[in-house]
Amino acid sequence: MDQQYQPDLKARLEKSFEEADEAREQLTESMANAVATNCDLLHHGLVSAKGLEVTTEMYRHMLGKLLRNSSGEVRAQVLDTFNQSMEKFWPRKKADSAESSFRNE
Repeated sequence: MDQQYQPDLKARLEKSFEEADEAREQLTESMANAVATNCDLLHHGLVSAKGLEVTTEMYRHMLGKLLRNSSGEVRAQVLDTFNQSMEKFWPRKKADSAESSFRNE
């Protein structure tokens, strides 16, 4: 009877861990979405209250602080995210198109 109990217990524990992992992923995703939404609201509130120029200066200051953070991991994540954002909003021109536009000038 003890041998029959062990596999059943092991299966239940594995299922429990899987469910806990799934719940943690859903919570993490939910928290990330909530943070993103709050950041959007904060950004629009700052721009409305202080204007785009002051808000841009605040972001510049914050980015500078994050890039000078004593944690190398924080700096690396901020730089990686910054580079991804640059590529999204200001993608690099293709080398072929850059060369052809240079030749046409």
